Amino acid sequence: MTPLLLKTLLTLAAMLGFYLLSSLLRRITRRIGAQRQLSRGRVFKMSVIINVLCMVLSLVALGAIWGLNGDGVMVFATSLVALLGVALFASWSMLSNTTAAVILFFTAPYKVGDRIRFLDGDNTVTGQVRHMGLIFVTLEDSDGHLYTLPNNLLLQKTVIRLRGDTLPTDRKHCQ
Repeated sequence: MTPLLLKTLLTLAAMLGFYLLSSLLRRITRRIGAQRQLSRGRVFKMSVIINVLCMVLSLVALGAIWGLNGDGVMVFATSLVALLGVALFASWSMLSNTTAAVILFFTAPYKVGDRIRFLDGDNTVTGQVRHMGLIFVTLEDSDGHLYTLPNNLLLQKTVIRLRGDTLPTDRKHCQ
């Protein structure tokens, strides 16, 4: 078997493997979303993240199969990492909120439509979850005011999921 044919077969196998991996992970994500009754929009966002990660992995694998020149790749990779480092340092908050969105998706402590109380000292907010995105969660209080809370804060602070219209018996957090 010629080296070109071998590389072509390995390329096809790698592409098929990453396609099957992506399909399997998306199917698992849809199943988790259906079991936890999550909105289609949240499931779609997680599917996009899975597709991007699988695409990056497949490009790295294809580069290894076709034997990219290490010197040229290293110069490109270090330039790219430096650029991404500056960009990610400048937008670390966006990255932490996106990571928190993935964690909130798979743990699903609450979903759109649930009433929650976000405890943050004097900034305590009680409302109904209206939107759960990749960066923030939107709550609507009983007066119709909308509150936008970053996803990473929802992992760092205490959040109480309320049942019905009653408030928790802890008077410290009731106003």
